[in-house]
Amino acid sequence: MGQTSGRDYGLAVVGCGVISDTHLAAIQSLPNAHLVAVLDTREEAARAKAEEYGVEAYTDFQKLLTRPDVDVVDIVVPSGLHAQLGIQAAQAGKHVVTTKPLDVTLEAIDALIAACDENQVKLGVVLQLRTYPFFRRIQTAVREGQLGRLYYGAAIVPWFRSHEYYARGWQGTRALDGGGALMNQSIHYIDLLLAIMGQVSEVCGFADNLAHDIEVEDIATAAVKFTSGAHGLIQGNTLTYQGLPARLEIHGSQGNIIVAGEDLQLWEVEGEETYFDPEAGRHKGGAADPKSGMLGYAVQAHAEQIADVLAAIEEGRSPKLDGHEARRAVELILAIYQSSAERRFLSLG
Repeated sequence: MGQTSGRDYGLAVVGCGVISDTHLAAIQSLPNAHLVAVLDTREEAARAKAEEYGVEAYTDFQKLLTRPDVDVVDIVVPSGLHAQLGIQAAQAGKHVVTTKPLDVTLEAIDALIAACDENQVKLGVVLQLRTYPFFRRIQTAVREGQLGRLYYGAAIVPWFRSHEYYARGWQGTRALDGGGALMNQSIHYIDLLLAIMGQVSEVCGFADNLAHDIEVEDIATAAVKFTSGAHGLIQGNTLTYQGLPARLEIHGSQGNIIVAGEDLQLWEVEGEETYFDPEAGRHKGGAADPKSGMLGYAVQAHAEQIADVLAAIEEGRSPKLDGHEARRAVELILAIYQSSAERRFLSLG
């Protein structure tokens, strides 16, 4: 996670939902950070987490922001509230970390980036799959030219979410989720595809709701063209029977790489020994894990990205995954939605 100075940073986690435990555990694992407080609009949820982690509980965000020992605010509330709370934190002089996506509209994202710049605070985003070892290995191989010229890549996320999942809260709502299978679930793999393949120049997509009573899509498919000339395929859904492992594929003139779930399935690169695992991405018992790729390394991956934000503060630089970089995946997803709604190709950039 890099070298740390003698400074210790106080962090507050805003939002005490399911994902908050991963963020809380990640913060506790960092040698130069400590948890100061937790906040949730549900008093019982805030108190439960505060008692569990031995910190103070808040329901009033503005009151929390008055604490001088809070250096960084880690926002893990519904997606459509990220920018709103992040702007308030920045105006209070606090550095900002948000879970994915950065927000659900480009206008909100740009306002958050501007607020952090104006108040001279850092803005970091957690898209934790970037720090998984084999995804880093792929990025390094591509950067060093081991795959030759990139021809095409694919991000395929055939997961399943029940009707109960969508009925229990904000997921599936346009205002707070901003989208469905792409904006909430597939964004991790879309972000990886962009990090590896580069900028998209054109996109054509379809987004529909086939199986759920929600305001947004439960299936979407898009063809993209990268500025390099390479092609790409994005397919995400939450209606696959029992769910299947997500897949990331990268293909070039000198190699093929496929990741299934959390496992490397194929590494076929010129000059290297070929690795192939036909059972990649599946439980030992054979059943597909619909969330594979999001679990085993999660706390350490979150910790590495939060640690980079703290290092960016120390070193006076932008976080590696800052607002501008995290904006790219949201921009592409919104373009897919627009392409589907207007039934036309769209140019980006």
